[in-house]
Amino acid sequence: MPMLERTQQNLFRWTQWVWPIAIGLAAAAAVLWFGAHHEVLDAESGLKTTSWELLRSFEWAQRSTWALLGVFACVLLRDIGYIIRLRILSFQSFSWRQATENILLWELASALTPSVVGGSAVAVLILKRDGMRLGKSLATVFATALLDEAFYLILVPLVFLWSLQYGHGIFPEIPAGVEVANWGIPVLFGLAYVFIATLTMTMLFGLVLKPQATHRMLRKLAAKRILHRWSGRLSTWSDELLEASQSMRNAPRRYWMKGFLATAASWTARFLTLNMVLLIFYPSVAHAAVLARQLVLWLVLSVSPTPGSSGAAELGVPAFLGDLTGLAYMAGVVIIWRTATYFIYLVAGAFVLPEWLMRTQRSVQKAKKQD
Repeated sequence: MPMLERTQQNLFRWTQWVWPIAIGLAAAAAVLWFGAHHEVLDAESGLKTTSWELLRSFEWAQRSTWALLGVFACVLLRDIGYIIRLRILSFQSFSWRQATENILLWELASALTPSVVGGSAVAVLILKRDGMRLGKSLATVFATALLDEAFYLILVPLVFLWSLQYGHGIFPEIPAGVEVANWGIPVLFGLAYVFIATLTMTMLFGLVLKPQATHRMLRKLAAKRILHRWSGRLSTWSDELLEASQSMRNAPRRYWMKGFLATAASWTARFLTLNMVLLIFYPSVAHAAVLARQLVLWLVLSVSPTPGSSGAAELGVPAFLGDLTGLAYMAGVVIIWRTATYFIYLVAGAFVLPEWLMRTQRSVQKAKKQD
């Protein structure tokens, strides 16, 4: 356990915050610079201008006010859904305050780690430090991942069909000269979709359907000579994981239904945030197409090597939506969207982290005594 604790402490050092903030701000500045120095078309007049001039002359409308309120509502619904889901999947192991702090720190961990790695590994440590046994923490985090992936797999065909019904393309239009991407992006997306489906079925099998098989595999690993030093802890964790998995397997159907509904609410709000931001600047938005492009972009960002997809997200939105909305107000869209979905969690985490560390110190001391 000391190694896991050091990993968590290293992640939450202030030096880990420098790179994601610097990369994100640099990418946002690049979008602003591009908009200020390159011609774009005014969506209303059709005249050539720059994004900087459009933003300077932008007139705030009543539609913009309602759209901004929609952004706030999406952010709140996303977090409330996550908080409710954590209480459901943990069998109310956490109070509302604990669940709120843990979710905000979970989001902070995701913002500070490369997207290809994700914040789930740190989330296990967050839940454990707040008093949950490690095996149950693993099972809870795996359950959230299972519901996330299941909702994504269901949402993709529904949104794609919705977008095609209105005649909008699912994938971004590629400029002339790089036609290989016209078939490359769909192929890569299809392969990634199949991989997610396979991973989801593996988690479902190992966590819910056959947790005994997972338990036996971990027991065999614990018996390996190379892992002899950690065999005791690994055996304990496997027993705890089996116990938590069996509790989830034997849970009533409403347990999973409530968890899935909370997941659906959170992820729907997560994706609709960008739609609401676009409505601040544009009178009308092809909502189905924007959602479809986000589902594709999400897979691209999930393999980003930068913390919280910094840089990739800021540059990805104009690349994926430019042929739908134009680049007229894209600089403003990117800044507001990333503030609502990324930078806000760096700020919230900075406020929550110190008090949470003090409050959970008792759990750490208790765990050390047990070890």
